[in-house]
Amino acid sequence: MHPYFNVIELQQRRVSVRPRRNPVRVFTAIAFIALCSLSIAGAVADDKKQAISHIGFVDIPYLIDRAPQALEAEQRLQSEFAPRQKELEVQRAELAELVAKLGDVTLELSEAELAQMDRESRSLERRIKRSEQDFREELNIQKNNEFKKVRILVLEAIAEFGEMHDYDLIVSDGVLYANKRIDVTERILETLGREFARLQSAN
Repeated sequence: MHPYFNVIELQQRRVSVRPRRNPVRVFTAIAFIALCSLSIAGAVADDKKQAISHIGFVDIPYLIDRAPQALEAEQRLQSEFAPRQKELEVQRAELAELVAKLGDVTLELSEAELAQMDRESRSLERRIKRSEQDFREELNIQKNNEFKKVRILVLEAIAEFGEMHDYDLIVSDGVLYANKRIDVTERILETLGREFARLQSAN
């Protein structure tokens, strides 16, 4: 046979043995692709849904300043340290009177009297400085202790509020901007007020 016909015959055989597409397999493949597409779309939708979180902002320094627990602690400290404050004021008045006498040239005082008054004024001034330093240190210690308790109450109130109202995140310090829509500071302040009133009525 002519080589040309051998080539044609070979090509016809190759064509005849080429596998035909199975309709069932084609449909199965299309269905699988569609199912994968739906799964991916559902995963993306879930991710978007999870990305939409319930977020709130709270101004902790504002709460600590305005909380009734903080105001009550401040009033208690003022009452506790008021006697010492008054004593310091009396001592300052005495010192001012001594200094005024020492500078009054109309008073006829001897050198011994002037020296005595000068020693008294210097001694009183040193005593006042020591008293003022002790007063400030003790007041700061007491204030830190009291407001540490208030801060703990505020943080607990924030956590309880977030859990009660199903918040995913409540942020505070370090926030550069927060929309008023997510600011829950006043609502937590109301919570602290109700808790304070409850404890006061219980006592």
